[in-house]
Order: sequence, then structure tokens, then C-alpha cells
Amino acid sequence: MSAEAARKRISRVRPPIYRFPIPLLPKGESFLYLRDQRKTELFWTSLHQTLQATNSVYGYAIDALLARGGVIPTAEFAVISGAPKAMKKQVTTTRLLNALIAAGAVKRGAFEGLGDCVAIARYELGTVNAEHVGARRLAEGVVLDAVREWLRNLGIGSYNSVKIRGEDAERFVGQFSWDLTAPSYLLPLKRADGEPGFVAADVFVDQHLDKYQIRYFVRKAQSVKASLPSSILPILIADGFTKGALREGRSAGVILATPTNLFGQKVGDALRELVHTLKNAAAVAATDPAKLARLVEDLSEIEGAAGNLRGILFELIVAHLARLDGVSVDVGVTARDPTTGKSADIDVLKIESNAACSCIECKGKRPGGEVTLEEVDDWLVRIPTFRAHLSRQERFREARMSFELWTTGTFAPDARARLESERAHRTKSRIEWKDGLAVKTIAKGAKERAIRVALDNHYLRHPLSSF
Repeated sequence: MSAEAARKRISRVRPPIYRFPIPLLPKGESFLYLRDQRKTELFWTSLHQTLQATNSVYGYAIDALLARGGVIPTAEFAVISGAPKAMKKQVTTTRLLNALIAAGAVKRGAFEGLGDCVAIARYELGTVNAEHVGARRLAEGVVLDAVREWLRNLGIGSYNSVKIRGEDAERFVGQFSWDLTAPSYLLPLKRADGEPGFVAADVFVDQHLDKYQIRYFVRKAQSVKASLPSSILPILIADGFTKGALREGRSAGVILATPTNLFGQKVGDALRELVHTLKNAAAVAATDPAKLARLVEDLSEIEGAAGNLRGILFELIVAHLARLDGVSVDVGVTARDPTTGKSADIDVLKIESNAACSCIECKGKRPGGEVTLEEVDDWLVRIPTFRAHLSRQERFREARMSFELWTTGTFAPDARARLESERAHRTKSRIEWKDGLAVKTIAKGAKERAIRVALDNHYLRHPLSSF
């Protein structure tokens, strides 16, 4: 039949044929189904395929969310939505998210250790791997640091104006949010009136992107080009791309890059190994804590990488040393107080026996760094949450609990005074602390040479000490 006749037929559909109530398709198209199909796997896979086939912006967002492991902090959803903050005749990020939630395709809620998140709600659309989000985000932060230095060193981006995810700064070009933004005064990008163009980039690690997963990015780049007088240099970075993605991305005029072809094989391999290591942090801490130290060395060509990794490296070192006289250790435990609703992260939870456990806070400092009074106060405020979390577990209900603060640096005089004062009057919550030299002494006594070397190289030995 003709298109017009088909439209009229569809407009008159009646049960047992139903029209999906949430309009997710462009151009007023409808998704039709039978009552018996509604709760089947076929329904959701067909809907997903239809969103892809019709180039629906809702499909773009679902595919980009899947590329991020199926779950993402809500604050970062704007980056992968492919939608603007506000633009006439365009589906905005807020409207897009609300529609996907109403359709049952995604959900919004608190995830353990991640806070407020958006996640895939239907297993038929794809899996959700919240446990690996922290590892992925840390590795992506390393890549973003590297890209920032690359843009600065080549003069592509304005030196002091490169903004990246994880910092307290908005990253908009036009009405669209990105993982990295920078104004650029390069001749091909600069406007005739002297105003800058822009560099904008998004980063994915541990993921090969297909043609559907890059479409959100292509849409953002093309929308900015059409709506702004300034030029844009869009860069999408991932571990790899399918042939279809490469063909579609190059046709659209965006740069598709991998860490390996940007920074070399050594750095590319180290980033992949970093993700694997962080996904298995507790196991690495128990067997080979020096592994991350070697990764820090391999990634040292990236300025800023060592700073990002210093914290997690120290947590692994502490976990290994705590394991020496404990039954077991856990790394990165999220404590939640059911009464107050507050949550806080326990860096290292040391199980000494059914009758004793310790929560260890780790402060990995640069050489010469010190723990401040503000940091001590912040830790002390979180101790009740740690205690409430452990107390609701049967094995710890009667256990002796202690709370420890370990650092590679020193304690400021007022910070040490606060700790001593708190210890003097605390009876239920015993507190202890260790500075960098005390940690090194433990490693030395345990004959852990690799750990002593890592402590010296990344925390204790000041850069000027070699002069």
C-alpha cells in the first residue's frame, strides 16, 4: 500500500494491536505490538533494533550507555545522551532521560559506592556492570589527563582552559556536554573575528565501539557545527572501533583514536592492564601489590597519571600489609548507615578474626605532603557511619572495632593534636594513625622489598633528594 494508506491504517489500530505509549521514534512513527508480545524478550530486542534503524536519539543514548558498562553517574549522563541542554526543536537531555525512564528502558537510583546513577533497566537491552565502574572511570581519568597534556604541548588547546571530567568545571561546547573541552586558536579553528574554535573529546576505556555506539558523538559534533559560528575539532577515544564505526565516523568528519595510536604501544598496553588490575584490586593487593607500581612506571610518560594512581596504589600497599597479620582484607567497601542514610567508603577493611576488625583510611600524599586538620576532621565524622555499617552484620555485631588513618606523608601539628585528643576520650571507637615512616617500617619488618621501593619512589623520596 502507499505510505499515506499505511499511515491511515496505523492511526486506526485497535486491540489486539497496541501502540507503544512513549514516543521514542522520530517523525511521529509508531512502534506496534500484540498484547502477548509485550513482556517477551522479542519485544525489547525489536524495540532496540527499531531505535537503531530509525536513528532515534533515544537509541543513541541507550547504545552509548551500554558502551559505558550499562551504568553511569547521573551527572555524566548529559555527555553520552547525544542531546543538548536546551535547544529549540530538539529533544533535551532531561526530556530524553525522563522518556527512557517512563519507557522502562533505563532506571535511575543509588548504586553501591557510586551514588545517583542512570542504568540500563532491561537485561534484554544489555548488561549492567556497576562493580567495574570505578576501575573504568579511573582509567578514563588517566587518558583524559594524557589528552589534556597532549593538547597543551602541541598548542592545540588554550593552555589553562582545558577542562576534563572529574574537575569542578562545566564542559560545554554550545549546548552539548563533553568529557573534555578546550578553546583553540589554531588557524583552521579560529573565527575571522578572532574568537576561538573548540576541541571536544569523549573517552571510553575497555571498550571497542560499534557504529551505533558512536552515533551519539557524531550527532553532538554535527549539531554544534550547525548551531555555532565557531569550528569544532571532535575527538572520540576508545580501545578500538569496528569497521562500521570507522567508516561512519570518518564519513562524518570526526577523529576516532585509541590510546595506542595517540601515545604509543607501551602506554596503550599499560592502560589495558590498569583496568584489569583495578577490577581485581583485592586479589592484586593480596598477591602482587607491586603490580600497580610497575604500571605507574609504565604510565609515567603521561603527565598527571602518577597523581591519579597514587591513591589507589597506596590502598593496595596498605591492604597487602594489613593482610600479613589478618584473616582477610577488602578494598573499597561502601559503608551505609541504615538509620541516617549516610554512606562513606572504607578504603581497606581488615578482618582480624570474628572478634576484631579494622577500618583503615588511606591518604597517599606526594613527597613532603601532610595530612591536614580538615582531613582528620572529615575522617572522624565518618567513623559513626563505618561503625553502624559493621554493627548490622552479624559477624561483627560483638566484634572489637578499630579505626586507623594511614598516610605516606606526615601529620600537621594541629591534625596530630586532634587525633591525640580524640583517642584520649574515645572508648568504643579506638583510633590509631601511622605516618609514612611508620608504614615503611612495617614493610621493612615484613621484608617486603618491592613495597619499600614503591613507597620510596612514589611517596617518600622528595624529587630534590637526588641533588
